[in-house]
Amino acid sequence: MAGGKKIPELDALTMSYNAIQEGASGVDMGRNIFQSDAPIAMIQAVRGVVHKNMKPKEALELYKDLKNECMGKKKGKKS
Repeated sequence: MAGGKKIPELDALTMSYNAIQEGASGVDMGRNIFQSDAPIAMIQAVRGVVHKNMKPKEALELYKDLKNECMGKKKGKKS
C-alpha cells in the first residue's frame, strides 16, 4: 500500500491493523501522520496497532486522548 490522500484516522488505523493481521511486519505512513491534527498522537496510535496489537477503535481512543492532552498543553502555554 502506498500513496493516496489523507483518510480519517479510524480508516488509517484500520488499514494498519488489517495489514498487520494479514502478516505485515510494519507499516509506512506519510500524509496520514504529517497532515494529522496531532502527528505525535497519530504515530503513537499506529505504534499501538503495530506493536501492541491494539484494535483500531482502541487506538483511535488513544489518539484522541493524546491529541487532547497535547492541545491542552498548547492552550496553557504562554507566548
